[in-house]
Amino acid sequence: MEISRREFAERLALVAAAPWFVDDFTPPQSAQQPQAQEPSALAKALAEGVRLRYPDRFSADDLTAITRSIDNRLRQIERLYQTPLTNGDEPDFVYSVYRGAD
Repeated sequence: MEISRREFAERLALVAAAPWFVDDFTPPQSAQQPQAQEPSALAKALAEGVRLRYPDRFSADDLTAITRSIDNRLRQIERLYQTPLTNGDEPDFVYSVYRGAD
């Protein structure tokens, strides 16, 4: 299946923007998998930073949800990094900032 560069760029943009539109979507788990995993130390540390920055805005339940959300995002990033890419998978265009006439 061939797609144009424009279609590829559009699909890439949609994939990049998906986490903001599909917040914390996780597919249904089978009965054999554990329902809840302990959040990673990094997720806990980042959530603690949120708690320290905004001490009066979040309840304990809110902070638990924030910690789970951060942990889910970190796990998604790890899965993304595990996807092997070749040079053929990269887009055909290069973005560079115009710095004015040299």
